[in-house]
Amino acid sequence: MCRGCHLHVHSEESVLEGLSNVKHLVAKAKSSGMTALGITDHGVCSAIPDFITECLANGIKPIPGCEVYTTKNRLIKNEDMVEKRIKLCEKYMLIDKKGKPKLKVLHDFIRKVAKDMKVFEEKVHIILKDYLMSIGKRTEKTLDLFSTCEIDLENQFVSPSSKISKYKIDSFKKDIFDYIDHGNFHMVLLAINNKGLEDLYAIVSDAHINGFYSDPRTDLAYIRDRGLGNNIIATSACLGSYFSQLVLAGRIEEAKEHIHECKDTFHEFYLEKQATEIPKQIYVNAVIDQLAAETNTPKILTTDVHYANKEDNEIHDILVTSSIGKCINDENRLVYAHEFWMKTEEEMLVKCNDIEAWKNTMRIANKVNVTLPKEPLFPNFIVDGSETVEDLLRKKAWDGLFEMALTDGIDVNSYSKRLQYELDVICSEGFQDYFLIEEDMIDAAVKAGFLVGPGRGSGAGSLVCRCLKITWLDPIKYNLLFERFLNPERAGYPDLDVDYSYEGTRFVLNYLKQKYGIDKVAQIGTKGTLAARAVCRRTGKTLGLDTATQDAFAKAIPSRPGITLKEAYAEESMVQQYAQMYPKWWEAMLALEGHVSQVGVHAGGIVLSPEPITKVTPLRTDSEGIETTQYDMVWIEKLLVKFDVLKVETLDIVKKTLEFAGLWGKMNIYRDIDINDPLVFERVYNALNLSGIFQCESDLFKKIISEMKPNSFEDISVIVALGRPGPLDLIPTYVARKWGREELKYPFSALEPVLQETYGVWVYQEQIMQASRVLGGLTLGQSDMIRKGVSKKKHDLMNRWIDLMIYGSEEYKKRHAELVLQYPKDAEGKPTLWVDYDYAKQPYVEGAINRGFDEQTLLQIKIDWIKFGNYCFNKAHSAAYALLSVVTAWLKCYYPVEFMSALLTFSERKKDKNKKPKNIYYMKECEEMGITILPPDINESMAGWAPIKTETKGIFLANSFAGFTTETINKSNEIRYGLSSIAGVSGETVDEIMQNRPYKSVEDMLLRVDGSKVNKTKVTALIKSGSFDNLSKNRNLLLRNYMQFRNEEYEHIPKTTNKGDIVDFEKECFGVSITVKSRWEKLEEGKSAQFTGVIRSVESWKARTGKTHYTLSLETQEEVIMVTVWGYLMEKYQQTLRLGNKITIKGEKSRDKFTANFFQTTC
Repeated sequence: MCRGCHLHVHSEESVLEGLSNVKHLVAKAKSSGMTALGITDHGVCSAIPDFITECLANGIKPIPGCEVYTTKNRLIKNEDMVEKRIKLCEKYMLIDKKGKPKLKVLHDFIRKVAKDMKVFEEKVHIILKDYLMSIGKRTEKTLDLFSTCEIDLENQFVSPSSKISKYKIDSFKKDIFDYIDHGNFHMVLLAINNKGLEDLYAIVSDAHINGFYSDPRTDLAYIRDRGLGNNIIATSACLGSYFSQLVLAGRIEEAKEHIHECKDTFHEFYLEKQATEIPKQIYVNAVIDQLAAETNTPKILTTDVHYANKEDNEIHDILVTSSIGKCINDENRLVYAHEFWMKTEEEMLVKCNDIEAWKNTMRIANKVNVTLPKEPLFPNFIVDGSETVEDLLRKKAWDGLFEMALTDGIDVNSYSKRLQYELDVICSEGFQDYFLIEEDMIDAAVKAGFLVGPGRGSGAGSLVCRCLKITWLDPIKYNLLFERFLNPERAGYPDLDVDYSYEGTRFVLNYLKQKYGIDKVAQIGTKGTLAARAVCRRTGKTLGLDTATQDAFAKAIPSRPGITLKEAYAEESMVQQYAQMYPKWWEAMLALEGHVSQVGVHAGGIVLSPEPITKVTPLRTDSEGIETTQYDMVWIEKLLVKFDVLKVETLDIVKKTLEFAGLWGKMNIYRDIDINDPLVFERVYNALNLSGIFQCESDLFKKIISEMKPNSFEDISVIVALGRPGPLDLIPTYVARKWGREELKYPFSALEPVLQETYGVWVYQEQIMQASRVLGGLTLGQSDMIRKGVSKKKHDLMNRWIDLMIYGSEEYKKRHAELVLQYPKDAEGKPTLWVDYDYAKQPYVEGAINRGFDEQTLLQIKIDWIKFGNYCFNKAHSAAYALLSVVTAWLKCYYPVEFMSALLTFSERKKDKNKKPKNIYYMKECEEMGITILPPDINESMAGWAPIKTETKGIFLANSFAGFTTETINKSNEIRYGLSSIAGVSGETVDEIMQNRPYKSVEDMLLRVDGSKVNKTKVTALIKSGSFDNLSKNRNLLLRNYMQFRNEEYEHIPKTTNKGDIVDFEKECFGVSITVKSRWEKLEEGKSAQFTGVIRSVESWKARTGKTHYTLSLETQEEVIMVTVWGYLMEKYQQTLRLGNKITIKGEKSRDKFTANFFQTTC
């Protein structure tokens, strides 16, 4: 057994520095005979929960910690540093009177100061380099000065050479020391107990939130003044520590002072020796021996682990090199010494024979006792007055039910039992606060003028949620199950997903912070890992492979989400060929696949805590300064309660449409429309008029809808559920049965009520739950266990509960008692076959066979359900999203101009997968709908797209309970381009223009606006876009006059404007010409034509037959055309159809693509 342990260890959470994950690190420690292990990632604690769990599972004592960055004053930020640089360089005459750097003087300083300062050489370079950058001297030659310590004054301005006295050098060194003292240094902190872990989280969180400058920084004064070090052990860390830097600079007395300061700050402080052969570290180790005796400070021995095994050095080198964007062949790149693997005890003592320091690591380990919380912290809803949260929840829910009776015409008596049941379950589980917080968030957002979605996920199956207006679907009317959302028979927390408009999410976050406290609310952090294609490109670049080779290998890997390199190797022969051609590259790819490469923010996850969040998880800040948890979703859900506040842009489109139509605030769009309106299905869905229709816009959905021909809300719900690659094979059966071309069949007649709505096809998870009740007599809670097993592909859970349903608990227990004897566990305690070793603990279930159902048919249902796991869908979610889909379709049907205006506004500058502006398609659809797109007008355009003013004679609403009637609407069919939609025109410019209009001419505008806001670039863009066409249609003449007005050269500009000029101008401003039709736009569907252009992309795709076909993007002089190429043609013309080739194609137009049948290379 080892007499020591590693306390200075980095995992992959030291992003792009640490190589190994915690599993590998713990396994290596265990195999080396160690009984304890530390984790000390750079500036973060994100690995700690996984680390503690993995250690305990392997009999290793976990020592959680962090290698923090320290500085003199963590609050000194960028502005202060820049100012300090300037003053430092001014003081020593490193800049001349004109503010320019004296490069010769700088060069001399570097040579002479660095010679004396040794270890500070790099930092001196950085200070002076940063100074030059701060005053705008950014030439490559200047930067070379600091990488080579050499300078060629040729072609540089000449500055007077000056003699530098020794006094000035010494004085500069003193000041540079003072400056460097404010740099970022390393220090290892280890938590002794749970209070120490909380304090460590507080230190690290503050470093990110308040101390971030290049790195998350803390300072000893902050830690000491708040008593945050009382339950923490600190060590002096590596060569990057302040202590080591003082030692290397010969500032021994200051090093002693630093030791005493650390002792005053922390529970204990240790001087850290490291077992390496690095010369500077050997010197620091020797000084540590001296100072440890002089200051009575204990020592420890570490090795600054960055990877588990010695042979991992090469992969670690590739990782670090890739992180700084360098090539492995670059001699100037950062190179780690080959010293930082997890050494065995023997290797440690060979490198540094200090057995006492090594034993001290175990003395520290014996003092540590840290555990993770067993239950999550549940937030408390703030209640006004003496009312309890349960009373308030029940009151709000019943009030909501009575309101439903008035608005929806429901029978209160028939709904009361369901509502009472749900409330009892919620309150018995203690979830009252959760539901009230959700209701309060949504209510606040609605009152603030934001549109919230009608529902999402399983929460739409709750009547309580509908009564609280968290959702807008009637779960009883649509046969949605509460138990799918909240199962009273299994442990778990509610998980409500709520959609908001884009700005609504920001409002909700700020609202929660204001109400509950800024320290109790944070967004959830995420980790980005290197997927197959990404790791291919990253390692290829690092190893020096050319871009074409990187791209070719990456594209050989299938684009399927989640595919691994091993799966790609098994599936694609090209991957095998590249792997064999480049074995070192392939090895690096396999080693780094799945490695943490970046951190981010969850799309909508927010945590709310009754106590400061840093008691549970450390925080970091994103690029916008928003606090996010360092723990990801997996651990956050175990430690805190998550609220999903998700962005859905469709809600912005719906709101903007209602505003354009004059209906915002006058109707409830989820309640007041007829969701089975035949006209909506006729004009939108079955006309395939699907641009902007929620969930139905893609080619896949267009195909499904064209086959299914939906005519009801339920059909749209099924389409949302089936609109994925997995269940596509079910669609023909569903369609044939829907339209009477195939006989309806059910496995058992008893299942007809369950499967009738989907014509005997298994579509929804809830159908499994209902069927298991009918067949096996399971409770809804038990049936949810089958649903969970099937949908999450948990085979043990699925097999157990389906077999219980089929055979009943008595026969099930008998069968598995025999199987346990037949298939015992192996030497490692693993089953040799799936057997329920806990069969005796299973609850009573009657069983389908005992209820008279046929065993063979039941076993077929089991097979169907196991297959169903690949695609089964949550009905509550699909129904909620179907409601939002129908809302968009209803608006497009009755308010097409307003809807398309909103769609164009929120699609501005978005591109499709082929990098083609999406608004091109939407403008084309407007034309097909009879809507005219008008160019921007300097006097008429709004900031965004807007319908020409309409006259509304009535409002079309179908819900009689709302008191509205059906009337016709008379309105214009024109949409005006917005000024801010013009490339190069900013919001500030638009505001200035709109405040001062109308204008009679370009000159009139120029005389009345602020020239700094409406500058040359903006005016040129406005002229080219046609914004002044109503004043003068000759855009070139306007440009000439404008240049003349500015006293600039204008003779090169033509005096007239032709169609070609307009096309070029509008492509520059809009990405496409909006006033002159291209040949492609004029070409009718099914007509043949010929086009010439350059191939910009080639993408493969597989048909249902399994054959591979291709889509090319062909850039012509006018636009980009998508070209379909059948597989056999690609084989025939593969030399012609290469990226960058200029070709001529022949074929015919088919929808938005060109189906080609002939190709020819064009010179």
